[in-house]
Amino acid sequence: MSYSLNRTAGNIRIISNTSESYWKYNFFTGKWTEECKVTLKIKEIEIIRLYFQGLKIKEIAEQLFVSPSTIKFHRSKLFERIGVKNIIEAISYVITNNLI
Repeated sequence: MSYSLNRTAGNIRIISNTSESYWKYNFFTGKWTEECKVTLKIKEIEIIRLYFQGLKIKEIAEQLFVSPSTIKFHRSKLFERIGVKNIIEAISYVITNNLI
């Protein structure tokens, strides 16, 4: 069991670590739907792991031998794919969904 990342009440998900999908309950329709889990790309995993270590964008860029704008690009693409607005929400999502 884990906390919900949703901003509204009534969101229930059943997730298995061994499956590529999960079941989501919609409180308003009263129905369950099967949805695919997000899979992180290699660069996204590297960036998130460095954020876990407390590094800033510039430090992450130095570690990965890329520019800070490249880190910002990958970070924004990750935010879009998982539906979050900032790195704290992204880290919470990654941990909650066992993505790394």
